[in-house]
Formats: sequence, C-alpha cells, structure tokens
Amino acid sequence: MRTFAVTVSGLALLFVFLAVSSVTAENVKIGIPSLTVTMMPLAVAKERGYFQQEGLNVELILMPAALNIKVLLSGGLDYATTIGSAVVAAVRGIDVRVVMCFVDRALFDLVGTREINSVADLKGRLVGISSRGGVIDVATRQMIKQSGVDPAQVTLLIVGGQTEMLVALKTGRISAGLLSPPQNFLAYREGLKNLGFAGAYIRIPSTGVVAMRDQLERNPDQVRRVLRALSRARVFARENKSAVLPILGRFLKLEDERLLSELYDYHQRAETPDGRIDTGLAAQTIRDFRQAEGVAREIPVGQLFDFSYLEPHR
Repeated sequence: MRTFAVTVSGLALLFVFLAVSSVTAENVKIGIPSLTVTMMPLAVAKERGYFQQEGLNVELILMPAALNIKVLLSGGLDYATTIGSAVVAAVRGIDVRVVMCFVDRALFDLVGTREINSVADLKGRLVGISSRGGVIDVATRQMIKQSGVDPAQVTLLIVGGQTEMLVALKTGRISAGLLSPPQNFLAYREGLKNLGFAGAYIRIPSTGVVAMRDQLERNPDQVRRVLRALSRARVFARENKSAVLPILGRFLKLEDERLLSELYDYHQRAETPDGRIDTGLAAQTIRDFRQAEGVAREIPVGQLFDFSYLEPHR
C-alpha cells in the first residue's frame, strides 16, 4: 500500500508538472513551405519533445514559400524556414536574419522527360521553375550555365510548386525542372530521367531558421532555445536512422519504407554539420540572388547571416 501511495503521488506530481508546463510554455509559430525531408529537424524536435523541454509549444504552419517571409514580416509567424525567400527579402531591403542553416546544397535533381538525355538537349526547350528569384530559379540557371549551355537558349516557365512541377513534367508541358525529394524519386519510378544533382553544381543554403531582426533583439533567449532544440534533433537524426524513419514517415505521410530510406540518405548529402555556413558561401549566396533580382546594392554578410545564437561549435 505504501508503494502504491508513493506511485500515485508521483503520478499526481507529474500530471501537475505537465499541466503547469503546458500553461507556461511559450507559443511559437514556425512557417514551413512544404512537407519535405529538409524539414526533418523540426519534425524530430517536436516528436522527441526537444521543443517542450525548452519551454516551447511549437506549431508548424504550412504555407507557400513565397508567403513565409511576408507573414513573418506581418507578425503572423515567429520564424520562417525558407532561406532563399529570406535572401530575396534582404536584397529588397527587408531586415531579416538567417540564424541557422539545415542544408548548404540545393537538395534537388534536375529531372527531364524521356526524350531529354542531357542538359545540352534543353536548348530551345521549356524548363520549369517555381518563381522568379527563388532557390529553384538560381539553381536551375547555374546548372544550365555550368553544363555549357547559354541560359538565354532556354525558356524558364513558372509552373508552381513541386506537385505542379512533377505534373508538368509527366504531361510534357515542360522538358525539365528541379524536383526535390520525394517527387524526384517518384518521377524516376515513372521513367523520367535524372539530369544531375543540383548540389554537385551549386552550394546554396535553402532551408533553416529565419527571423526578423527585431525578434532577435526582443527575445534572444527564445531564439537560442529554438536553435538548441533543433540542434539536438539534428544530432539525434544523424545518429539514429532506424528511429528517425518512422518519425519522417508520419511527418511526410509516407508508408513506403524504401522511399523513406532514400529520402534520409539523400538528405545526408547536403546537411550542414552544425547549422552554420562559411562566409564565402554566404557572400556567394547573396551575390547569386542579387544578380537574379537585378539589384546592384551590396549587402554585407553579417547583415543577413547571424550564427551567434547557436551554441559554440565543439
């Protein structure tokens, strides 16, 4: 009976603690552009309880990449995850900061229709992009250029997001387009062709954590806790593939174990070790987006990329 009483008391205290924690936890809204493998740190941090352990009640808000920064600017989000949109915003004069980078390579494959055998075959053809000035636009131009084809010989057509891109390829509306996982792997199962891994042509941070500068100044402790939870999630995910695949499956709403394993391995090719990128890559990223936007004004690296809120690299 004494043991039973102690157990009941312990459970009661636990329930009280959980109730108090849920009341006192800070509500945080993070915008994500789509359910993709690059968002894996967020899914792991939520399911493993790392956010909760930092006193955060995190809600992931699904919205188009182009809206992430707009809603962040309006105060509807606390953090965004689309680094490409953040760089475009900074080029246009908006005071945003990239405080963590999940990947430092464009995690896309250039996928072509059945009659396209190489990038050279794209001369005079339509190639799909999601929007002007975004990561896909910049990466597509770089892949075409580095493959020895004049980008002016290719017509870039805005077709929308990844689902629309895959449909446009399958129907032959476009001859090629960048697809991220899992759409690229699904495309190959239907006979479409891999024309190259974008990450082999261009290093460019595409997903991570973005905040307005005033958010960093107003609540630096919260920023550090968000990043600490995500850093723990990234380490766990890197070291525990078998435990992460079910989490990834629930997040992506996929039950295909083979596909989930392919997605995990593909993501490993582009992941940053500690959430940082070097100054040279940061500067090149800004230059690429300035050129895409036709902006001559220089933007110092420190005005956009700020990794001081991350814990010291060990």
